[in-house]
Amino acid sequence: MKMFINQIRGQEPLKKTLLSSLQSSQLPHSQCFIDSSGRGGLALAVALALEILWDEESLAPHLNKGKEASFFLEHPDLHLIFPVATSASVSSKPKCSDYIKQFRSFVSEAPYGGSNDWMLSIGSENKQGNISVDEIDLLFKALHLKSFSGGAKVCVLWGVDKLNVQSGNKLLKLIEEPPEKTFFIFVAENELDLLPTIKSRCQLSSLKPLSADIIKEELLNQGCEENLAVFSAANAEGSLGKALESFQNTEQQREYETLFVQCLRAAFKASGNKSVVIDLMSWANTMGALGRTVQKEFLLYSLHFIRQALLVSYQTSSLVHFQSLTGFKIEKFAPFVHSGNAQELIELLEETCYAVDRNANGKILFSDFALRMTRILNKKEL
Repeated sequence: MKMFINQIRGQEPLKKTLLSSLQSSQLPHSQCFIDSSGRGGLALAVALALEILWDEESLAPHLNKGKEASFFLEHPDLHLIFPVATSASVSSKPKCSDYIKQFRSFVSEAPYGGSNDWMLSIGSENKQGNISVDEIDLLFKALHLKSFSGGAKVCVLWGVDKLNVQSGNKLLKLIEEPPEKTFFIFVAENELDLLPTIKSRCQLSSLKPLSADIIKEELLNQGCEENLAVFSAANAEGSLGKALESFQNTEQQREYETLFVQCLRAAFKASGNKSVVIDLMSWANTMGALGRTVQKEFLLYSLHFIRQALLVSYQTSSLVHFQSLTGFKIEKFAPFVHSGNAQELIELLEETCYAVDRNANGKILFSDFALRMTRILNKKEL
């Protein structure tokens, strides 16, 4: 992990503003980084927290001893709050304290990871992580205790957009009347899911897409081959998290491509052959049995697939970065994505992704998805 602000890649204007505010003692007591897709929101939040808590004099001895990043995350005045769920090791009423060691390791090893990556890392891939009102109550009590070091206290809350109204109202009291020398650094993946009462009391900063050059350099540092690094960087849409995931999970990407191509082929055939609907329902059952995190990742992959096909269809080859892992020829599929159905295809994928987030029944959801895909794909161009 890059531990301090100047070590974070990209986001130069935001980093400059943060450091200037910190040095002039004008840092807002409550701010929120909007990071929709692995651009470094968690990494930046933790780096800012460490800048607040560790001055050069106290930091130097530990750096000279070669301390790992996880050591600095154990500062007693740093409070880490994040989404949790039940798992094999925590069967009921999960709390952040149950997973604090895993989370420190996650921050150190995968600072550009998203909430789905976190859920997978703790064995809760079939569940939606949340931050309970009890967790906020514990935070309330902890922050009202005296600072261990006699200085500032910092709360990094990753996933503030996952708070329900009850948790949000409890947190609101803390933000409105913060204990002395207390800073709140929030990270949200989706600004639209932020509670308005929380949003209005934070200084919001949206992280910008990272350049392909930065992403390529980071991939090469991870041991990625040059050709794959160039492809992944161009294909990452400014997200280092997405690029790293693609590099580390090639087989998973291959499975997503296989599943989506199966759906597309069955959808085409079903229009003129009702017996193929059985194949579509079989596909829907397969999808419905997968964990929710995998379902969501599949839909995000499929959304990228459709957008790339649309670019091919409109002959903008310079913007196309699709590389099949199964030998699929996107050029042959592209003519079927056009002005008559492109918007509907994208809306179908986005709506299904939203429904997965809301715990819809998987088999029913993907049965509807497959049938709607059949109708939309067979539409004529306008």
